[in-house]
Amino acid sequence: MTSSMPSPTDNNALKDAANRHLFVGMTNAAQLAEEGGPLVMESAEGIHVTAMDGKKYIDGISGMYFRNVGHGREEIAKAIYDQLSRVSMNVYAGATPATIQLATKIANLTPGDLTRTFFCQGGSEANESSLKMAQAYHVRRGDRGRYKVISRKGSYHGSTYGTMWLGGHPGFPRIDYQPKPANVITVPAPHYYHDEFGSKSPEECGERAAKAIEEAILFEGPESVSAVIGEPISQPMGGVVPPSNYWPMVREICDKYGVLLIFDEVITGFGRLGTWFGANYVGVTPDIMSFAKGITSGYFPVGGSIATAQVADVFAGGPEKTWSHMYTYSAHPGGAAAALKNLEIVERENLVENARARGEQMHERLEEMKEKHPMIGDVRGVGLIQGMEFVKNRETKEHFDASMRVNARLTEKFIERGIWIRVPAYIIPLAPPLIINADQVDELCTAVDESITEVEQELGV
Repeated sequence: MTSSMPSPTDNNALKDAANRHLFVGMTNAAQLAEEGGPLVMESAEGIHVTAMDGKKYIDGISGMYFRNVGHGREEIAKAIYDQLSRVSMNVYAGATPATIQLATKIANLTPGDLTRTFFCQGGSEANESSLKMAQAYHVRRGDRGRYKVISRKGSYHGSTYGTMWLGGHPGFPRIDYQPKPANVITVPAPHYYHDEFGSKSPEECGERAAKAIEEAILFEGPESVSAVIGEPISQPMGGVVPPSNYWPMVREICDKYGVLLIFDEVITGFGRLGTWFGANYVGVTPDIMSFAKGITSGYFPVGGSIATAQVADVFAGGPEKTWSHMYTYSAHPGGAAAALKNLEIVERENLVENARARGEQMHERLEEMKEKHPMIGDVRGVGLIQGMEFVKNRETKEHFDASMRVNARLTEKFIERGIWIRVPAYIIPLAPPLIINADQVDELCTAVDESITEVEQELGV
């Protein structure tokens, strides 16, 4: 099939070519065509993106939870250019100063004795790497049978075949990708709004959810379990904050049975919660931490897994000790340069503290909306990862039937008001760039409030 090359300034031609030749993630060409095609961005600056037709939008979820320092940071682009002009890629068994500096920086930022990093290209690869590291760790210690992984419902850890089965995201069905890997064990999450244990308090929910992990370890046999993986704050369900007793209990359980604890900080890392990492927020240091997204604010694809000295040291020694794992673009120097400059901006502009303050402001507004809108069942989150769950019935927590297109209606209302948030399933995610100011938070929340009002009127709620 031969097609003419679309002009980079012809919005309609670009959309038509996209519908013909491009797989746009988590949607399809017919759906996008009905919506007028994908959003084709002409420029972006701060918290805003501007489409080819000139319309300006607040980026309500930071691209996809990663544009921490905002759009249009020329100093990051320049840092990448300068690095690639000197050294564009590593050689086998080599490293660049920028990559070594970045590994040192991450070791200094992360809590506890997390110390040695393996770099990759993104979050899915980071979690794959963390899982492989955990299993290899046990093999090096003589526990070759430890291959099972425990994850929680309502989590998301990536889109590769290995990671996609960890947890359960309502917007990512797995019906196309059977069978489920035999080593994956799934337990309930500490989600009090949708508590599966009949708990009478959040603390009881946290305790029972932690004990569910212990019960799974005992049922499967501790000698067969490699790791427990989870996000400190879970994003797919809209920023679910676990009860404060949950992660300390899970840490104790993992230590008791010799199971490694992996934190997926792909979204929660590098300031989004109002702390540098989710581990800081929950007061627990994992054995391995996966990261990506916010480390470069999306200016370059970088992810990684950082391990404690106890884990890292088992791979030191003769050739037989080597952790046999890498990707072609592991530790890319351009990505390291982007990350170093990005982290410099986060520190220089005090964006971690801004995320905390703006998160408190946003949460207050969301609580106010909940009081006035019957379709809001719950609001939750911390820092700049917040969410609202909309329901048909607050008492039963029943969701609207998909045929009512509530998520699509909300998405349309947001777009009309200059807010770019695509609402998945029954959760409204709110995760703007960390640079957002107080007036912009109000603008974003007012648009959400007005949109919900209109949808409620259409539905007769």
